[in-house]
Amino acid sequence: MVSPLGLDDEKRALRQLMRQRRGALTTDQRIHLSHAVAARLIALPEIVAARVVAAVEALRSEVDLTVALQALASRGVAVAFPRVTEQAPRLRFHTVGGPADLVAGAFGVQEPASSCPEISIADLDVVVMPGLAFDQRGARLGYGGGYYDEVAARVRAGGRGFLVGVGFDFQLLERCPAGEGDVHIDCVVTDAQVVRCNFS
Repeated sequence: MVSPLGLDDEKRALRQLMRQRRGALTTDQRIHLSHAVAARLIALPEIVAARVVAAVEALRSEVDLTVALQALASRGVAVAFPRVTEQAPRLRFHTVGGPADLVAGAFGVQEPASSCPEISIADLDVVVMPGLAFDQRGARLGYGGGYYDEVAARVRAGGRGFLVGVGFDFQLLERCPAGEGDVHIDCVVTDAQVVRCNFS
């Protein structure tokens, strides 16, 4: 079904709707659903086999993956978080030893201290992608800054790395608006299901 809105307007409206739906969750609901997402995420074969996984600290009403990241660290997996920079790539990933290595950064998101070791995007086995909406083709609606589209494009250009979106099940749609610059992801994990994306 073709939307009567232009792509930018459609994205803007969907971002607002999804923020509202996420914001309507109670704290208990968000914790319960986040734990369900975390359990499905760490069971993915790509995660089980990974040596380095990139993720991000939850912001406001996002899925909280703290439990999953703690489980990965306990397995000996290196967990990397992004730092926002002005030079390309605008997201640079750094491994952290624990919460003490995270400091307040751009957009209110916790990010690694500058002293944390940087790891190349080419060396990331899995990149966990935040987003506001996803679909089964692997289309992802981000926050509009294009930061993770840049990361995804570099992962694709490198020929390795697995891109997985995480969200609550209501964020998985029949169709998610996407343009030419929006890189499709490999998998979506929600509290209710794991979807292997078909973007061919």
